[in-house]
Amino acid sequence: MKYAYVCVAGTFDGLHRGHEALLKRAFGVGERVLIGLTSEAYLTQYKPVSTAALYETRRRALEQWVATQGYANRVTIVPINDPFEPAISDPMLDAIVVSEQTRARAEEVNRMRVRNGCKPLMFSLVPMVHAQDDKPISTTRVKSGIIDRFGRLTMPDSLRNDLALPLGVVLTGTQIKESMLVYKDRTIISVGDLTTKTVLEAGVTPLLMIIDNKVNRMEFHELAPIIIRRDFRKQTVKSGPGFISSEAIDQIRRVVSSADKSPVVLEVGGEEDLLALPAIIEAPIGSVVYYGQPPVPAWARFDSARRACGPDTSGVVEVVVTSEKKKDAEVLLGQFIR
Repeated sequence: MKYAYVCVAGTFDGLHRGHEALLKRAFGVGERVLIGLTSEAYLTQYKPVSTAALYETRRRALEQWVATQGYANRVTIVPINDPFEPAISDPMLDAIVVSEQTRARAEEVNRMRVRNGCKPLMFSLVPMVHAQDDKPISTTRVKSGIIDRFGRLTMPDSLRNDLALPLGVVLTGTQIKESMLVYKDRTIISVGDLTTKTVLEAGVTPLLMIIDNKVNRMEFHELAPIIIRRDFRKQTVKSGPGFISSEAIDQIRRVVSSADKSPVVLEVGGEEDLLALPAIIEAPIGSVVYYGQPPVPAWARFDSARRACGPDTSGVVEVVVTSEKKKDAEVLLGQFIR
């Protein structure tokens, strides 16, 4: 249903997908849209701990977004200093767009409008938009670095150091093929294009091959003819860089738990590096996960007493999955999604 005049309000600090859902709904149901943007006076009085950008900064960002969407000739943006204005006093308004969190306030707006002799507003309720971890997207979570404005999980800096260390044994040279021959009859998962190519060339076919068609962030398409020739099943997901998508975790879980044990290539749009963690977590005990290990930074090769404690070469990491390895990966993933 289209209304002649619709309002929506908020702080709209650092426009994220949740904000965009509200705004798109407003322009979807309204011929004209009134956006109430909280002023600095409003924030001082009602949200004194807010770290929101200045009003003018937020207004310019709103105007730019509205223009890029083609809505510029249908909108009026006004500062609001009160939680209920201008919604309670504008007699021309027909509807209000609200989220689940702000519905109660909209109901109060209608009670006040009736007392003021204005018609009550129709509600257009927008569900909360959820991030990759199934929690609502919010400005607080974006500013905390947990997610980006699209709801994708982001990697905390504190975790980058932990992820630089291998989760298993780093193999080089002839050790790589020797390991694969030892474990060839077990469930194998390979993560990374070069690692997957190495495993296949050793005569071993993993149950799950996670690739992104890149090596060191450069295009790499040597696996494509092998995948076609051997008629591997292929599935695609989006994940990374810098985050692990719930979609990728679900696909890994489905493949390793399926009764169908024909090999699957999971082609990642984004970056596959971090998917070794859910691969280890979802893999059955006794299976083996192989993934590529870049050179370990100098700081990571020593413990607190400056004793050598890590490899100084790159190679392929062999992770024989045990309950302890699963717990290690779960700890890292738990820090990652917080």
